[in-house]
Amino acid sequence: MLNLRHPIQIIVSANLLLVLAFGASPNSSEMDHKFKLVLQGKAEQDFSVGLALGAGAAKGFAHIGVLEALEKAGVRIDMIAGSSMGAIIGGGYAAGLSVDSLSDVALNSDWLDVLNLIDPVFPTRGFIDGQKIHAFLDDLYSHKNIEDLAIPFSATTVDILNGDLFVLNEGNLANAARASSSIPIIFNPLAIGEQVLVDGGMIDPVPIDVVRSMGADYIIAVNVLALSDDNMDKPNFQYMNADELKNSRSTWRFPKANEAWYQAGKPNMVEIAHETVILSMALIAANQVELANPNMIININTGLSAWNFLEAEIAIDKGYRETLQQLEEAKQKP
Repeated sequence: MLNLRHPIQIIVSANLLLVLAFGASPNSSEMDHKFKLVLQGKAEQDFSVGLALGAGAAKGFAHIGVLEALEKAGVRIDMIAGSSMGAIIGGGYAAGLSVDSLSDVALNSDWLDVLNLIDPVFPTRGFIDGQKIHAFLDDLYSHKNIEDLAIPFSATTVDILNGDLFVLNEGNLANAARASSSIPIIFNPLAIGEQVLVDGGMIDPVPIDVVRSMGADYIIAVNVLALSDDNMDKPNFQYMNADELKNSRSTWRFPKANEAWYQAGKPNMVEIAHETVILSMALIAANQVELANPNMIININTGLSAWNFLEAEIAIDKGYRETLQQLEEAKQKP
């Protein structure tokens, strides 16, 4: 029997009913036409546009490029829901940070800056405490609360003990972004009472239903965990001889010339844990963006590791280009 108390089942079941009943979001054809006229400069935007910015760690820098492309196209963003890195970038934009400001933070960070944000602890619940990241975000967001933001904003987080999805829509913005991006095992989770809160991307990597619940008329979903075309073309499974398997060991060495530091010792325990979570999120996101029926889906494959925080320029550019392509297709719709 279907347990409708479980949030994943509620989300999937609701969207399946919507697909079966309508085949698309209510009035989607009308909204697509109105959005097309806005892109063509033939009408003012008299409807609300909501962004659902997805999880993806360093891949999420692509959200900056998405925001830049939407701004240049003259699209007004009226509300944002973010998960994990989508919450960090979306929260900053909602707090009034410009695309240039967000780009500066992403592009001007080196490996020392990244290391300075890491406060390792004895791993009872996570390897990284996260207080330095919270302090950094709180300064970046000018210590703002969600209810005081210029653009309505929500962040998602999950109670890892019960699988319940929680939406953070008031209180300290940095705390919300920190909770939403608490990747299990990597970061110490935040807690309230008996609830232990981790990365919202665990069950809601692209929070489409959250931004819909905020009242968005036109929803743009951004999935930065999109699988590459090569992965999509692979068979469902492949055969292998078990006799050829050997114990895996990490190899540590100094980086070679023109090689990034994170490529020198792969995979280590933290990377394995992180990539395990990211892979799970990617598979959920692929189904979620189809089932939830946003008006526009922007699937972005950055080609970068989720741990690669030092090549933000690539992710930003991929986000910008993919968004321009989707906007052009929307503009040309019959």
